[in-house]
Order: sequence, then C-alpha cells, then structure tokens
Amino acid sequence: MNQTVSLRLPEQNNVMMVGRLTRDPELRRTSTGKAVCSFDIAISRRMKDAATGEWKDADPTFVPVVVWGEQAERCGERLKKGVPVHVEGRLQTNKWEGQDGQKKSRLEVIAQRVQFLSVIRQQTEAAAIGAKADDVPVPKEESSAYCANDEDEDIPF
Repeated sequence: MNQTVSLRLPEQNNVMMVGRLTRDPELRRTSTGKAVCSFDIAISRRMKDAATGEWKDADPTFVPVVVWGEQAERCGERLKKGVPVHVEGRLQTNKWEGQDGQKKSRLEVIAQRVQFLSVIRQQTEAAAIGAKADDVPVPKEESSAYCANDEDEDIPF
C-alpha cells in the first residue's frame, strides 16, 4: 500500500529581528532614480552557560539588510553605525557574477519595515551638552522612531 500524498505547504517568508548596525548605511539610487539603502546588523542571543550558570552573549550573526523607496531615504538619513533597529522583511538570495567571473550569492533581508530603536538627534544633543540622552527633550514630530511603508498610512487605527 504505497500511496503518494501531495502535501501542500503554505509559502511563508517572514523575518523579524532586532540588532545594531555594524556600519553606516549606504544610500544610493538605481538608474531609474529609486532609492535603495543597504546596511548590516549584528544580532545575538543570550544563553546560560550550563557549567558556570552565568548568562553570556552567543556569537553574533551578521545580517545584510536592503531597504527600498522613501523608507530607504529615511534610513539613509537617520541611521548610523551602532544604532539599534527592529527589522521586518523577507529573505531573498542576491546573485551576481564577480569580477573574477565566479558566480556569487548571499542571503539578505529585504526590509518591509524598519523601526528605529533610538533617536540619533537626541543622542547627539545629549553628548554636546554632557547630559544623558534621556534628559534631552525630543520634539513631538521627531519622537516617533518608526520608519514604515507608505501603505501603512492609510490604516485608520
């Protein structure tokens, strides 16, 4: 009794992660003028050492992130090395041919949403006056550290 069962799996490609930028973002434009921003983030996890009972950070994983359109412009202008971000997106393999003629590829995250987890202006102003970042007031229009798709602007809640 050998029956072949066709199993249909739902196609899901969703990634959510929080990490810190490992370098300043690179903002550039395509030949058609569309903005594209690239940066890498380092993500890690805490784990308890069974032998000592101490909490330790696991080795970081470095993840390349690509953002498109108006969101790319905001990320390029406001993000800097070391800033924490929350990224939601999908995985995609980028393939190209190197200068040596070898085919190359890398897995990267195409971000659909990037949330800034700190305000750079606030940190800069705090450093300039020798205060803690939490002591410097942020204007209401700049207090939102959220960078999302334009599609979300039509949602009434």
